[in-house]
Amino acid sequence: MSIYLAGSCAFLFLGGCIFSPHTDTCKDCGQPPVYPKLISPTNVLEALALAYSKRDSTEMKLIYDVNYAGSSFDPKTLAQLPFTKTDEVRHVEKLYASGSITSVALTFPSVRLRFTDSADPPGWATIQLQNVTVEINDSPTSYNLLASETFEFKFIPFIPDTTAPTDTTWKIVRWTELP
Repeated sequence: MSIYLAGSCAFLFLGGCIFSPHTDTCKDCGQPPVYPKLISPTNVLEALALAYSKRDSTEMKLIYDVNYAGSSFDPKTLAQLPFTKTDEVRHVEKLYASGSITSVALTFPSVRLRFTDSADPPGWATIQLQNVTVEINDSPTSYNLLASETFEFKFIPFIPDTTAPTDTTWKIVRWTELP
């Protein structure tokens, strides 16, 4: 089953993109989560997985660039379905607001090779992943998506203060599900 089909099912029930969580506080623990600093694309993926599992839309807003553009492959129409940073955040907000969801997990493979794509603007980084899993336990139903597609994440360096260029952080600017 493609991630698109499973994601579409989750979208119908939860709204927004499958990678869009929300929470101002941790819903299932006493202490707020400790996120890795967004100082590398790999750390951004770690923060994404944690923020999604905690349904933390506040962190999700930090992870995605304002110009973020995502797309998911629709095997029925062979088209890419677009979504935005707002879509991602709204999805997480809906996950958080749902009283029936008991847990959420986003798992990336342990090997995450970073490379530079010559077609991208200078400074961007790319990580392609396979075997990404998404699990949403929505009592009494559980959605467990094991994507056979390749996920391509594009990262952009973000310097919040031009007087302190060593404070560079990274954000996701593109996400594409490749067939």
